[in-house]
Amino acid sequence: MRPGANAMNDLIVNSTNRGSRTNLAAAARRMVRSIFFLLPLVFTWLKLRNLSPSDIAELISDVSARDIVWKAALIIYFFAWVWGTLWDVGLQERVYLEAPNKGKMPWRAIGMAAAICTAGAVLVWVDSFVRFVGALALFTTVDHVAWRYLVNFLQPMIQQAREEYGKLDDAIALEQLRLVEDQVCGTWKWWRGLVGGVWIFVMLALAIEMSPESSIRAGRMELPWGFVQAASILVWVLLMEIWHWHVRIVTRVGVDTLEHLRDKYKLTPLLPRA
Repeated sequence: MRPGANAMNDLIVNSTNRGSRTNLAAAARRMVRSIFFLLPLVFTWLKLRNLSPSDIAELISDVSARDIVWKAALIIYFFAWVWGTLWDVGLQERVYLEAPNKGKMPWRAIGMAAAICTAGAVLVWVDSFVRFVGALALFTTVDHVAWRYLVNFLQPMIQQAREEYGKLDDAIALEQLRLVEDQVCGTWKWWRGLVGGVWIFVMLALAIEMSPESSIRAGRMELPWGFVQAASILVWVLLMEIWHWHVRIVTRVGVDTLEHLRDKYKLTPLLPRA
């Protein structure tokens, strides 16, 4: 890294450009937190608005193991999505330099968030396994479309940061940017989506073929098919979220490690950049 590059980098990062990326990150956080607070409230009100306290107590007392596993899967998925999205926003804010349109949230992005929120509401509203699997397929499709929109939206920001860091010969910042770009735009998301889609297809096929009142034998145990269906939902959620969080944590550790080494070592690329 050239002498004075750190000072020059600080000038860029702390310039007025930083205000645009900060504004965009703040808008994204507000949008995610709004979904976090509004969706559970709206769902609870719709479900319980016509029930008396005694009806609610009876509803709680009649909860089955299937319902517990099913609802636990939804809760895990919801909190993992919210926390993970906020995590991603914070990490991207560290490596990007400038956001377009002075950091104002585009209407298309707001529309994507509304579509995800609507698909999520359908996901928690349905009460049969077949409908749930259909709603899950819808939600993952909308989520994938939103991801592709995000990739296209972020590409100019990534390229602008790459060019600025390249002018400064800041190899550490370039490597941090590459790690975040791989997390956001990498092919691993296609593989994750493919595996998730195959699992949804298997769940849908089993839901059509098997009746919830039937059961299957596992050794000496006889499991109700409804419980197996709920367990398959939980397995899908755990598989998708553990995969995603593994990538998130690896990226965060890499970015933090490079930041820790910035003031102690000089990082030089082995091959000249194109």
